[in-house]
Amino acid sequence: MSDPTHATGTPGTTAASSNGTAADADSLAYPISPEYVKSWTPVRAISELIANALDEDPDAAASWADGVLTIADNGPGIPEEGLILGMSSKTDEQIGQFGEGKKLACLVLARSPEIGAVRCETVSYGFVPTVERRKLLGGLIPSRTQQGSEVLVYHFHPNTRTGGTVFTIECSRELAREAIGRFRALAEPGYQPPASPGVCVRDGEPGRVWIGGVLVTRMPSLLASYDLSLDHKALQNRDRTVVEAAALRTAVRDILASSDDPSLIGMFARHVLSGGKLREQEQFFTEVRLPRPRAAWRTWGRAHLPEQTYYTIPGGEEAALDLKDNGYTELITPGLAGHQQAAVMGLLGVEMARASQQRHYARNRNRTSWVTLKALTAVERDSLREGCELVRRAIGPFALDRVKVYDHSDESPCAEGFYRPLTGDVAIHRDALTDRHRTLLVLLHEAAHRVAHRGGGHWIPVQDFYDRSRGFEQMLSDFAARLLGQLADGNGLPPLDTESVSADGQHGTSKATTSGRRGRHWRADDPSVPAVRRELAHLLLDQLPQALNAGGFRDAKDLVASTAVYPGYWRVLTNPRPVGYRPIRGDQAGDYDNVALLAEAAGLRPPVVWLGYHLCEGPLRGRRRETWGRPGPWTPKTRADIARVCADLTALGGPYAEQVPALKALADGTTAAPLDDDTWHQPARVLLAAERRRLNLSTT
Repeated sequence: MSDPTHATGTPGTTAASSNGTAADADSLAYPISPEYVKSWTPVRAISELIANALDEDPDAAASWADGVLTIADNGPGIPEEGLILGMSSKTDEQIGQFGEGKKLACLVLARSPEIGAVRCETVSYGFVPTVERRKLLGGLIPSRTQQGSEVLVYHFHPNTRTGGTVFTIECSRELAREAIGRFRALAEPGYQPPASPGVCVRDGEPGRVWIGGVLVTRMPSLLASYDLSLDHKALQNRDRTVVEAAALRTAVRDILASSDDPSLIGMFARHVLSGGKLREQEQFFTEVRLPRPRAAWRTWGRAHLPEQTYYTIPGGEEAALDLKDNGYTELITPGLAGHQQAAVMGLLGVEMARASQQRHYARNRNRTSWVTLKALTAVERDSLREGCELVRRAIGPFALDRVKVYDHSDESPCAEGFYRPLTGDVAIHRDALTDRHRTLLVLLHEAAHRVAHRGGGHWIPVQDFYDRSRGFEQMLSDFAARLLGQLADGNGLPPLDTESVSADGQHGTSKATTSGRRGRHWRADDPSVPAVRRELAHLLLDQLPQALNAGGFRDAKDLVASTAVYPGYWRVLTNPRPVGYRPIRGDQAGDYDNVALLAEAAGLRPPVVWLGYHLCEGPLRGRRRETWGRPGPWTPKTRADIARVCADLTALGGPYAEQVPALKALADGTTAAPLDDDTWHQPARVLLAAERRRLNLSTT
């Protein structure tokens, strides 16, 4: 018998060897010992043949009847290259990898005593694998035995088959069932290998790990089973019985961390909250970073956990006892390490005991004694009204929003007024209202804090707006210079729009419709803010009552908390800034996915909300200040965001899709976008108007 590299004839013929002798072309001997791949079992070998069939034909079938397992596919057959050890044309979308599976499977089946006859029929030929003693090269190579060595031999025969490959294997029903059970494609009609990184499988026995639907290993202590994508097939050993540990851990965590499936989230949340432990592969909570999975976790927590909850870390035992006395519920995860506990509690929206205690007392302790407008004397009311009007006329209507009066405060006990950055309110001590000069001094001082912090008119917001800071001192000096200039020019103070300001210094025509809630913030009406941003803020606030009612939320804070989006996103959308404003912590509404979550919670279309705030930033974002507004394409990041928005608008169709060409022209630089002209904002304003019509909101 010749070496297979010298058998060049076709089945049923002979060919001349290099030494002039005839070579047997009806059989092919592989110099592979039966002792090779000792770890392979018959089940493993049959699984390899099934995997090859599925690679050639996704509809391949495997069935057992009358003691014979049949594996059939409608593929192109096994070419000559398929007989060569180590040669493989498998792609990344196929299960195979090393080009030796079929040969080794035939070797294992031929040597196994529990396996009977094995036969393969493919296009134009067939073969029967056996283990035989052969003297290689007709005995020209010295041998230690007279009988030769046992090797794998294929015995070939011709046939008239024109398509597909069929393997028949005599074996027991149990062995066949075990091999077939390793393949999801055979048990689940229409199965498709999952996309990267894979999927979590909660049906059936937990702890199974597949790669592209082929069972690789079992880990019974896992909470679920996992089908990894074919991208991971290189991470298994050559026997396909083990997946590299670090790779498996990464893949499982990626699958779980990217899921927003409520049932999967509920399974893991209930497990850890009931004290269950998780293997390292499934401790994924610190990896959940995408907006939608985080929102799904928060939604589950709000729906299934008590309203007032906390968790305890070492050192917080006293705060925990205090909270328990106040009706709070402690949540524990004894099966998790501290950092994993903190991560899962953060996903569920549960605060640690100390933070919950601080919030509890901050909400329930009256740190400032406020004085209502009705409780003021007529002189005090007149002084307050006159002072607010003068400051607004001198600086601008944005200088003061809500002005509140107090007679005692723990926030600023040594001052006659203070500014609250979180709400934008200005507070003035009641005693300051007894003198006009003191009233104007306090109001103008606090207005400088407010304008330095929030901007308005021609003033740009600054980072240092507190007392004894350079930014605040500059703003106060700018106020003085502005007033001196008006005085020197002989110009009086401009009139104030009395329709937008009520007698108590508050908004008169834009009160919120929800009982007990404030009206719109002044920034939503500030002329220094682009009209498109102001229209978006009005749209969000006008739609808010319906969104609160539809979602069962208490207030806007509750709505935002349900999405797990940082609250700064909502604040910047409903309290818009002038173009070019950059807060210390970065642009809090730039991420499309986070904006989409808030838009959906409010019942609005995500691309419209994102455009309403960000379109006007297109010529600025990502550019140096000296290049702002210059002609040319916008930055790649901005163009990518616009492309995503356009895709979503196209999917919506109708008036939404009609604005796509104009948006693309802006992003590509075809349409000019000068900073001193806002007519190019029109596509976003048209979309906002379309949303108002869709929601039946007033357009006035």
